[in-house]
Amino acid sequence: MTISIAQNITTFLEDLKSADLIGISLLPQNVGLRLEFTFGPESGDAKIELYRIVHLVISQPLNTDDEDFCFWVGEVELKKIEEGESQILSALSYPFKDSKGSIETDSSLIYFRLEGDICVEVVCGNYKIFQEI
Repeated sequence: MTISIAQNITTFLEDLKSADLIGISLLPQNVGLRLEFTFGPESGDAKIELYRIVHLVISQPLNTDDEDFCFWVGEVELKKIEEGESQILSALSYPFKDSKGSIETDSSLIYFRLEGDICVEVVCGNYKIFQEI
């Protein structure tokens, strides 16, 4: 059974450091992304779905011999972009600027970053976390 969870996000993100990323799927509705994680056979799996994506980068090292579809998770960050935190948006490859050249900050945006064997960076409108129990 999979349920949507509202547990302490900091603890959940810390726990993801012992997980592997096993699935990446684009969701056509709401321009979304689903990331699927496994904690191993003894624990339930988890998913993070990110919706209303305005920025998405997925990168991995150049290793043509590696055909493994399981990626080690190192660091995970998930936070709301607060008013005045334009440094997050200005550091991204896409220029989030208005017609006057100022960095646009929308207090409803979420910043997600995963680094490990693969790097995923997302700016989106909202998200959901699901965990098998």
